[in-house]
Amino acid sequence: MDALTVYFAFAMAHVTKLKNDLEEDGDRGEGIVTTVIIIAAFAAAAIVITAILITKAKDTANNVKTQ
Repeated sequence: MDALTVYFAFAMAHVTKLKNDLEEDGDRGEGIVTTVIIIAAFAAAAIVITAILITKAKDTANNVKTQ
């Protein structure tokens, strides 16, 4: 499992838990800000990780010696 899969699974589990808690409590406004902040943090982390991987792949491709 790569890191993005783990982060996505964690985010989905957290969102599902919050959704279930809201359905039980009936208070729909509570916790939405926290959920949005957490999802935004995961999205930003995914973008940063993708940028790092692309940079490493480009550097490796540029360093390959051809005939």
